[in-house]
Amino acid sequence: MRRIWRPVVERIVPYQAGPPLEVYEQQHGPVVRLSANENPLGASPKVIAAIEREAARVHLYPDGGSSALREAVGRELRVAAEQIIVANGADELLQLIGLAVFDPGDEIVVPEPSFEPYSTVAQIAGATIVSSPLAGYHIALEDVRRRVTTRTKAVMICTPHNPATTIVKGEPLRKFLDALGDDPPLIVLDEAYVDFVDDPDYQDGVALVARHPRLVVLRTFSKIAGLAGLRVGFAIGTAETIDCLNRVRAPYNVNRLGQIAALAAVEDKEHRDKTRRLILDERAFLTRELANRGYLFPPSQANFMLVKVADADKTRDALAKAGILVRDGALVGFPGHLRISIGLHETNQRLLQVFDATSSPA
Repeated sequence: MRRIWRPVVERIVPYQAGPPLEVYEQQHGPVVRLSANENPLGASPKVIAAIEREAARVHLYPDGGSSALREAVGRELRVAAEQIIVANGADELLQLIGLAVFDPGDEIVVPEPSFEPYSTVAQIAGATIVSSPLAGYHIALEDVRRRVTTRTKAVMICTPHNPATTIVKGEPLRKFLDALGDDPPLIVLDEAYVDFVDDPDYQDGVALVARHPRLVVLRTFSKIAGLAGLRVGFAIGTAETIDCLNRVRAPYNVNRLGQIAALAAVEDKEHRDKTRRLILDERAFLTRELANRGYLFPPSQANFMLVKVADADKTRDALAKAGILVRDGALVGFPGHLRISIGLHETNQRLLQVFDATSSPA
């Protein structure tokens, strides 16, 4: 019998995003979703206005190279537009890396647990995943380095880490990169949550690209800019790296409204600052209140927390009944935990009330 599907497809576990919010609300009533690390303020009013102005032009193909957006991002980050590629979310950026870099038999070092698409992209390419277990809630850079061999094509580093919330400190990261020598693998530094870091020891990955040409840094408009529904991400690397990724990028890969919205978001620094202040304030509030109640969790540098609870299923269900959705930690590699996005203050207060009524520290 003719084989149609590649054998690797049978081994891929589809990403479990949960039911659409609209469907869930039809069945259960209004909810606040703290399970997807979305922006609690939503997109900027200037972004919404820009989308409305552009809506009449959706019959026209978008700028195939996202030129205006790359220029704007380049000005903000002080890198050349030729060092930036824009894609349909960070997920597509990972796919482009897989297409341009990974060959069957290559080894890809992935700290685990971590963001599932890292491993999925490697599996689809026929590459071998070399797992580096987290040290508690932290990436063990020394262990990662020991697993790098001549067969290693790439290393995935997520900082702040999803789902563990922790960061790789600046000095250890710089030493790690230097220790890889003059012929390192590609280092994919996923900084999707970088806008919520307030640790002074954090190292901005973009600043390292000039010294480490095999480094590519991933960023997104989904979190700080509230554009998760439009799927716009970007990567920064050397001009050579970006040229190679562009060679496997589909034409018109970022839609017209996504580009316009992201450009408006870049230009509206006030809204991004407002979002950052809210997240930092509410993260500090939840950190203090949960710690006072005896709950354990790693120190978050993201817009979510990973909280250890005695009965995660019971607490998750109680929160859902109260109209608050959170992510089951077992689905992201941390059984006995809940991953909870930072919400508005009134939402966070309701969450604590449910915790008080139904949950207890592990």
